[in-house]
Amino acid sequence: MFVAQKLRAKAFTLIELLVVIAIIAILAAILFPVFSQARENARRTACISNVKQLGLAWMMYAQDHDESFPPNNSTNGANAQWVPATAGPFPCKPCRPRRKASVPPDDPVLFPKLDQAAYDPRVFAMPYIKNVGLFKCPSDNGIPAGDVPDDPSQGRPVWQVEGTSYCLNTVMTRLSKLAAIPVPSLTYMGAEVASFHAGPSRMVSGWKSASTGPLDQRHDTTGPVRVAYFCDGHAKLATEKFIAAQCSPFPSIPLEDGTYQSVP
Repeated sequence: MFVAQKLRAKAFTLIELLVVIAIIAILAAILFPVFSQARENARRTACISNVKQLGLAWMMYAQDHDESFPPNNSTNGANAQWVPATAGPFPCKPCRPRRKASVPPDDPVLFPKLDQAAYDPRVFAMPYIKNVGLFKCPSDNGIPAGDVPDDPSQGRPVWQVEGTSYCLNTVMTRLSKLAAIPVPSLTYMGAEVASFHAGPSRMVSGWKSASTGPLDQRHDTTGPVRVAYFCDGHAKLATEKFIAAQCSPFPSIPLEDGTYQSVP
């Protein structure tokens, strides 16, 4: 009798169990977003490391090619070897063209991707970078096809379709020469194709608000940013509005007086 009473005294009541479960649920609700954000910050840090190495690779390429960047990938002009991937808008469109049918594709063994006609800057960077993993953003899970139906990746990870999560700014190939860049510290050499670290919804809304619609109605949004690397060697987070100023509706370059000049 005494033993049974002692066991009952040590047992939890139903109310006590419910209180413990409620506390655990509250702690989980508080901590899980923190852990998720910490994980995303770590991925973003990895991206910054990736693009800094890419920037160094392009500088080495330029030094070995008479201070010139890779060949022009503009879609303008009768002799252009490239065409827009699709007719409609999508993130980083000027930097993501497709080769004309008459232009030989890249080696599918050395540079595998789902769309062999997509512009792939890895072809020029690989002599200076031995790890193709540098071209993959760990948060590149694709651009939602339902929200951006004209994006050539069609909801799949961009690096799988085009070989890289990071663009090489088409302005670099159009200007060709390093000396043609008036403000290197403000001119981004390349960036993430989209603000992958913001999540699908904020990625799309940030891009649309900063890059599409009438120029006088565009605005920046808080939160969505892209990892970008610049012509003076530094890398940092750049807002969608900053990227759009040099990318949409036409590729442009910042000038010393604060204005922008389009680069055909």
